Amino acid sequence: MPTYLLLLAAVTTVMPACQRDGVTGANDVSREPAAVLRRGNGGDPQSLDPSKAEDVHAFNVLGDLYEGLVALDAKGRVIPGVAESWEVSDDGRSYTFHLNASARWSDGATVRAEHFLAGFERTLTPATGSPYGFLLHPIRNAAEVARGELPLSALGIAAPDPRTLTIELQAPAPHLLSVLAMPVAFPLRPGALADVDQFSDPQNFIGNGPFLLEEWQPGSRIRLRKNPRYRDAQSVRIEVVEYYPIKDLLTELNMYRAGELDITATVPGANVKNLRSTRESELHIAPSLGIYYLAFDLSEPPLDDVALRQALTMAIDRDSLVEIIGRGEQPAYGLVPGGVTGYEPARFGWSKLADAQRQAEAQRIYAGSAYSRAGPLHLKLTYDAGDIHEKIALAVSSMWRDVLGIDVELDKREWKYFLATRDNREEWQIMRFAWSGDYDHPSTFTGILHSASPQNLPGYDSPRYDALLDEAVTTNDPVERAQLFASAEAVMLDDYPVAPLYFYVSKHLVNPSVQGFHDNVLDQHPSRFLQIKTGSSRP
Repeated sequence: MPTYLLLLAAVTTVMPACQRDGVTGANDVSREPAAVLRRGNGGDPQSLDPSKAEDVHAFNVLGDLYEGLVALDAKGRVIPGVAESWEVSDDGRSYTFHLNASARWSDGATVRAEHFLAGFERTLTPATGSPYGFLLHPIRNAAEVARGELPLSALGIAAPDPRTLTIELQAPAPHLLSVLAMPVAFPLRPGALADVDQFSDPQNFIGNGPFLLEEWQPGSRIRLRKNPRYRDAQSVRIEVVEYYPIKDLLTELNMYRAGELDITATVPGANVKNLRSTRESELHIAPSLGIYYLAFDLSEPPLDDVALRQALTMAIDRDSLVEIIGRGEQPAYGLVPGGVTGYEPARFGWSKLADAQRQAEAQRIYAGSAYSRAGPLHLKLTYDAGDIHEKIALAVSSMWRDVLGIDVELDKREWKYFLATRDNREEWQIMRFAWSGDYDHPSTFTGILHSASPQNLPGYDSPRYDALLDEAVTTNDPVERAQLFASAEAVMLDDYPVAPLYFYVSKHLVNPSVQGFHDNVLDQHPSRFLQIKTGSSRP
């Protein structure tokens, strides 16, 4: 899951009945009902349209508002959702899902198989422009439909009856179930594309998940209320969930300390050491499927030179970077983090060199280019405003200057301008970015550098890399498949289209009154599985 979007949307008007229960001011939380869960969300969703959402802020909320054929439990594991059961063919290419008869939309209508078909079709319709639609490309003809080469009727999905959905794949895709838990695979309610905004307007919202959209004030909060028509409503212990789009990490920490938040989106790196000693039982730091990296513009000189990209990548001291951040992150010498089930990631061959050896090799490679300390290379590093990004940019530019003598221009941009710049390589040479895995499988990382991926920031185009990835998804043998992914990753690392910097860890503060919070590599914590301990002294 890759990127953090903080764009503001128009303020949504809410009905008077949707006001906070008994709250007279922003800091007056004393009369909040015990079943209100207050969560930091790091920023506002760019969109609450399941087909168009692309940021973690949206995914957190959408996971409470809708339910797919399958869902994720409190530990990030796939469990039945609207589909109470399913079968997979022996060759791994055919799935048959059987829908739970009790599944309802919030207006009382039954969730039907054709609603899932409609959701898939909308995500894959070219005009929708779904940024995550590529995750559905393992489905037969999905890629061709998304490119407008085939009609929707060619899509390998069918609803033979209201409670049965079949999905045919191009090739085995063992990660399919994890993808089906994501917003791109959520059902589409009939009428959702009418003139009214059924996705983000609380007055018109209709969902099928554990919670309903009650209020959205961009820049302030998103408020959800328990859905009484949810198929498993009796197991949902939280009555109200409030998401706060707090960008400033220290502000979020202070709100938590003041009792205004129950769960933080993250924790400031500078405060981790102190929190380990003062709030050890409340601090959750765990491995996470995420990578922070630098993308090179491969389309023009000087960064079309693979040797130069290698020298730049080797000159970076990753151990020093993670010390600067100070939050437990791990140095990255490859694209896929450790912890992916059944996968041994590829790593740069020089990853275990001592610092002096690594720097000397970077200098040797750089000496073979057209640049030197007397005639240094000039580069521009583009990044978005934010304390961590600023520290990383300053540190990396200093390493390049000290080790190679390179002159680096730092190009800091506000987030919305940064995003616009990302899509136009003419405006940047090196750009910082990050990617969070959407499911527990190497393809969630290797796929972003496939030549056909819309997430391919550097414009990497390697027929050999693509062929290995394509071959990996055609085999049903898990060991052979993992080897093919690792071979593809090794090919990509030898081409240096990106410079991996570090792998993420998840960091949260969780109020002791909150029960049911479990660390997991996907960092998914659905509100449905959380509850407030009865009789807690929570503010």
